[in-house]
Amino acid sequence: MIPVQFYPGRARKVLCAVRGILLFALVAPYAILAQPKASAQMRPAVVSNSSVTVSGPVIGGTRTIALPWMNNFENKGDWYATPTDAHVGLLLGDAPAVKEGRIDLELNGKQTTFVINHGNNKNTGHRTDLWFGVTVGSAQKSTMFTLDDNDEVTIAVTRLDSLTLDATVSGTMTQAGLMERNGHEAYRIKVNGTISLHRASAPAEKSAGNYIDCDPVIHDWLNQAEDRAPAECEVKFDRDVRAGMTKAFEPTYAAFAEQQWRVTRSPKVGPLDAIPRGTEKMPYQFGFGILAVGFELTMGSEAPEFQRLKAAADAPDPGLSRVMELMKQGKYGEAQAAAKEHKPNNALGEFRGNTQVVVTPAINRAEMTVVNFHGAFVASPLSGGGTVLYLPEAQPGGGGSEGEPMTYVLLGPWRQASAVRLDADATKVSVNATMSASSPRLSVQTVLVGFHCSRELAEKAIQTVDWPRLRGLIGH
Repeated sequence: MIPVQFYPGRARKVLCAVRGILLFALVAPYAILAQPKASAQMRPAVVSNSSVTVSGPVIGGTRTIALPWMNNFENKGDWYATPTDAHVGLLLGDAPAVKEGRIDLELNGKQTTFVINHGNNKNTGHRTDLWFGVTVGSAQKSTMFTLDDNDEVTIAVTRLDSLTLDATVSGTMTQAGLMERNGHEAYRIKVNGTISLHRASAPAEKSAGNYIDCDPVIHDWLNQAEDRAPAECEVKFDRDVRAGMTKAFEPTYAAFAEQQWRVTRSPKVGPLDAIPRGTEKMPYQFGFGILAVGFELTMGSEAPEFQRLKAAADAPDPGLSRVMELMKQGKYGEAQAAAKEHKPNNALGEFRGNTQVVVTPAINRAEMTVVNFHGAFVASPLSGGGTVLYLPEAQPGGGGSEGEPMTYVLLGPWRQASAVRLDADATKVSVNATMSASSPRLSVQTVLVGFHCSRELAEKAIQTVDWPRLRGLIGH
């Protein structure tokens, strides 16, 4: 059961390669001790005849290290080549538990020569990233070398296909972590190496689902990261659905702009660049309570209605002021009685709920579950097809014990909403959709749009949306 909660203060972090790579680098001497067992991964065996030779005073001369081991595990080490793209991302060591040393390698692109230096050794998770590092020593005691300002490593690829990777390495590197600015030459090493990898068969291809004129296979240039790279078909489908949603909300932008509202947060711009691993096994989704495809509108402070609501929110609460005054006078009994009779002033909530609206669409959700702290939900039909579901005190996505008004619009094969009482006031409101297992993964079965604002403001916003266009996405 996956709860759906829309709230601007909560964003699911889409973590690309930078976090995975940086974390891996920080624990580099120890990380490979905890690699998954090869037997559990069922990947084709890789034979490595690779080696690296390093020389310099900092390591006491010249050392040649054989590198027969590769981190050949699911989502860890791999390479691929397509007619238009290629990627290498792997570790090579003398053993799973390093005793002599290892190299870290990442290449992106179809060219045969890669020149890696301090400026382009970035590891930020994009296709232009390059990475080369050397570790000399054991997991317990090792020295890491990276590319200093005056270092450069050239990697010449002589063969790269689904079965074979052959390349040579040459250049210089400097011990990592040096604090002083001068004297780095004493900590510099020369590096020469041979990368020779071969496997009898390529890893099984993973399909993200077919779409229109695109490659459905997942070519994961984000291996060794928390998220995976999207397939070409996922990128194209995501782009098309987002474009349709943008068109559907254009009338909302225009209508609110006429009433002195402005866009204070826009949908994500640019193509999809990462997606959670394993999502290829379920209908394609986006809109996990974040503003990836949604937007935020805020009433301009110059609007008369904004001024009225702001003044009411800023005004002292008479009842609370009386309680405080009685306490100052030492009349604690009267203060306690006044506090029991005091009805909280909701002017601040009225201000927030009527001067800002956050609209968050999602597709292919099969279920929605939200805690409603007080009051009953109201479900009503949307003209033309669909359901409008209002919760007076829905729990925000970030948690907490105070609710806020939320309105949802559900399009597609949703069932009736129901509520289960949690205590004297709170209920858990749930609604399920009938999802078809035979529908293509890259198609839209349900649309769910959340409006985080007062009920009255949500009703105004709903009237401006091009709902026929959103309904038209279903089956797309």
